[in-house]
Amino acid sequence: MDKKERIEQLQKYIKSHDNNEYQFDSLYKKLLNEIRLELDFNSDLKTNHYLNNLRQTKEKQAEMYITIKRKRPKKGAPSEFKYFVNAFEQDVSEALLYLRSV
Repeated sequence: MDKKERIEQLQKYIKSHDNNEYQFDSLYKKLLNEIRLELDFNSDLKTNHYLNNLRQTKEKQAEMYITIKRKRPKKGAPSEFKYFVNAFEQDVSEALLYLRSV
């Protein structure tokens, strides 16, 4: 499977798991896996914009969700979850747009 196909499958996965906060762990694992794959491909954040975007999503949106969820374990953090999903989906969409243009 090439990179474009992999990212297309990831996009479908995100869209099918974006409606429930209980899906955070599976989406977060996908994010970490994608970061690992991109690090293996090209670890230079200056030239690998996709990796840089994924890293920012992990460090900002995912960590924000984790922090808020720990503070409010019973209430949850639905808005932070949505913020995380939107950022992850945007990273993937931008990467696909680029890959389809080259």
